[in-house]
Amino acid sequence: MAEPIKLYESLFILHKCNLNISRLLDLILEEIHKENPNEDEALLLAQYLQMESVSFIVEFKENLNKYSEKDYSQRITDIQKITKPIFNRINKWKDLNKYRNNIIAHPWRDSGKFVISNSSSYNVPKSWLEITVLGHYIKYVWAMVGAEFNKEIRDSLLYIHKTYPFIPVKVDFSDLNKDQIKMAAEVDLIRRELNKSYYLKVLLFQSTE
Repeated sequence: MAEPIKLYESLFILHKCNLNISRLLDLILEEIHKENPNEDEALLLAQYLQMESVSFIVEFKENLNKYSEKDYSQRITDIQKITKPIFNRINKWKDLNKYRNNIIAHPWRDSGKFVISNSSSYNVPKSWLEITVLGHYIKYVWAMVGAEFNKEIRDSLLYIHKTYPFIPVKVDFSDLNKDQIKMAAEVDLIRRELNKSYYLKVLLFQSTE
């Protein structure tokens, strides 16, 4: 029997999202429990967590059964039924997808209209507790997927590693500082022509190896 490649791909996407969400949850909790927490940094992490959560939800609810091999349709349908009580709670935040699109992915505009990210018009997690709960709901779903597709998940990771090996690409940065200076000179020429008093200050990197 041929390997269920499409199932593997979908399971890998879910695995990747869950892994990122778990890491983000740890970083958020670490930050907000510091003596002097940086809430701006925690907020950025929370937005990334919400983005990964939406990606997980879309892959699980829309793509898993749509793209996977038909031999797995019943098991996928079963796990979607089993996790329905979890999604009933996730779905109480009705604007997760809209918030991801308007605020996180394409910031601060809704159909071209300026919007405020903390507007009460968005029904999304707003407190640190809600962010934590959302992350754990996704982890609960993944736990059920892992129980149903334990072998297939392990096989999917082996397949992805074998098929898409990570090959580092060496990039030549030897001219980076020279180009930074050249860019600043180009900007300076234009701003002088426009009679502007400000200028661009660029960073020169210590190591470009």
